[in-house]
Amino acid sequence: MALEIRAIKKSYGDFSVSLELTVEEGETLVLVGPSGSGKTTVLNLIAGLAEPESGEVIMDGENITDLPPWKRNISVVFQDLALFPHLDVGGNIAYGLFIRHIKRKERRRIVEEMLNIVRLPGYASRRINTLSGGERQRVAIARSLASSPRALLLDEPFSSLDAPLRKTLRREFLEIRKARILPHSRAPCIFVTHDREEALMLGDRVALMTEGRIMEIAGGRDLLLAPKTETAARFFGAGQVLPCGIARKREGTAIISSPLGAMTVPLNSEYDPSRPMLFIPWDAIFFEDPGRAGLKPFGARCIGSIFEGQSLTLNLLLENGASAEEASLPLELNAGPRFKPPVPGSVITLWVDQSLVRFVK
Repeated sequence: MALEIRAIKKSYGDFSVSLELTVEEGETLVLVGPSGSGKTTVLNLIAGLAEPESGEVIMDGENITDLPPWKRNISVVFQDLALFPHLDVGGNIAYGLFIRHIKRKERRRIVEEMLNIVRLPGYASRRINTLSGGERQRVAIARSLASSPRALLLDEPFSSLDAPLRKTLRREFLEIRKARILPHSRAPCIFVTHDREEALMLGDRVALMTEGRIMEIAGGRDLLLAPKTETAARFFGAGQVLPCGIARKREGTAIISSPLGAMTVPLNSEYDPSRPMLFIPWDAIFFEDPGRAGLKPFGARCIGSIFEGQSLTLNLLLENGASAEEASLPLELNAGPRFKPPVPGSVITLWVDQSLVRFVK
């Protein structure tokens, strides 16, 4: 049971969405990207709430592009939840089952099962206006699961909640999705968010979307630590992106000039000779020499620091650039909360593990 989007396109004035995508049975794919990148439009096209200009939506081998929304059996959790205020919790969860003419006794059984899954046992008779924000989110998810949908779509369902509650609901959502023996957990799922942490936590795969296109798609760890594109490297922010020059190449490596000085970097498929760009992950940079081979020292001038509780953010200017432009490039590093901040204006020596540096396109 897979969900496929084949060469689908939708335009709104000067903006267009165009993409191909496959989500496998039991998989959660997170669509992440800045506001206005077309993420919600993708969900609307899949759910039948928007009509594509071209392309197809395939569900379990069936072309459902021309089916109306109510015949697709695809559940959508909207950002505003769209719960019915005139129905109690049980009525909201059972609404889709009622439309499908499921018998009352079976509806009650399913409602109780769903409430147990979302940790709201005994809430069937509660009114919607008596629930907290987190409880409403749980009811919306329970309603989306009740009809054993062929696919599950969620459009930033946790964005309106405070940070601790968001984290709790993310963990609960993961638990629900990992219980793959249940029918609703086998449904392919697309989860839309603009939150990088949420995307990396919830997605079996993560697709970065900008300007109506998917720029890169991979597992969250790969996107964070080994991005292939400059766009992904900058969006997820797990390192520094810097220009470089190529001095020479030999045996799968490149000798480069960079704002960190000369380095030996492994050549990878993302190397673009016309515009070589480097991604230096933060965990490749050390504040003290760890005493192993392959590390390159470089200098940076401290501009200032900001204590953020869990970490200390250092604002630096690179000192090793071959040109004035390179030497004035900013660098922002996170140190531990016990790290003593350098005096503003002082130059500190850092070390970079050249084996972790990679080219991005």
